[in-house]
Amino acid sequence: MAKCPACEREVTTPFVLNVDKWRWLACPHCAAKLERKSPRYLVALSSFMLALIALGGLGHRRIISSVLLVALMVAFLVATSAQLLRPELQLRKPPPKAEVELKISDPPN
Repeated sequence: MAKCPACEREVTTPFVLNVDKWRWLACPHCAAKLERKSPRYLVALSSFMLALIALGGLGHRRIISSVLLVALMVAFLVATSAQLLRPELQLRKPPPKAEVELKISDPPN
């Protein structure tokens, strides 16, 4: 269950991999169209993890980097499971209007 950002009520969310249901997700109370927020912590954690792997190849710092890498992996798994169980929602933006309109119904002169 997640909270609707428009009315602050609980909204049931579909399974993470069910893309079709996420596409049509709407709040049953206020009918706001919703989508899942993309997690921001993944980029920071993955870049930090790559730095720790590079640090692990430097010899005597291998133990320290291995311990930090394991701790970071545990934090990554906890954050990901929390995101799967209770995703954050945001209002879906309306699609942009077309720049060119086709007027097919007018007969040619």
